[in-house]
Amino acid sequence: MVPRTYHADGMVLFCDPMDRPLLAAVLEVQRGRDLAKQRTWKLYVAQLEAELDVDTALVIFCPGPATARWYRRLLPSDGPSGLLLQPLIFTPGDVPLVVDVERARANPALVVLSALCHGGSPEVDTAFPALLEALRSVGPKKEILYYDVVLAGLPGAARARREAFMTTTADYEYRSELFRNIAARRDGDAVLTVLDTRGVPVPEAVREKILACTEQAQLKLWLRRAVTAATAADVVNE
Repeated sequence: MVPRTYHADGMVLFCDPMDRPLLAAVLEVQRGRDLAKQRTWKLYVAQLEAELDVDTALVIFCPGPATARWYRRLLPSDGPSGLLLQPLIFTPGDVPLVVDVERARANPALVVLSALCHGGSPEVDTAFPALLEALRSVGPKKEILYYDVVLAGLPGAARARREAFMTTTADYEYRSELFRNIAARRDGDAVLTVLDTRGVPVPEAVREKILACTEQAQLKLWLRRAVTAATAADVVNE
């Protein structure tokens, strides 16, 4: 028999100050039901424990609560196998929305995870100040990495509202090269997304004017106006 190769979504190794392994974790994202996972997940755990000689936890993130309930029912009755899986299964509802600034400074990674889990909810906007402080607290090198994670993970509407917050309320300079490039290309889209999210109708002529504009200063001005404007015309009128 030729062994197959399996790849987990992610693996993390926790070490002491001397770089000696203390604990490992297999990280999986599960969006649907898959009976085969109760066997392949054992391979991930067993491989790490055998290779690193360290206890290994299995952590499963299920975006949908129904999927999480299904796996919780499935895995405790694991059958006659000698390797029982006891994963830590969590959903966005199990992650608190972090809005406290002091808590954000103390645990930046939790704030980033919280924002990503609640990105589809309008309430995520209340976490933007805490997220800003979390990024500032980790130092320039990590800040760029965290910023790119947030940028990639937030849905389009939430990302546009965050762009508006960073350029208006926070007056924040984009430090991530990826974020700067996307912002330069898509400021026009951001203006339209903010208006659409707020329920402000955009006539076709105004939409074309916004998308045709290539002046970054003008687009940033329109983006600031889009946050509070009553009509689309109020955004682009001189």
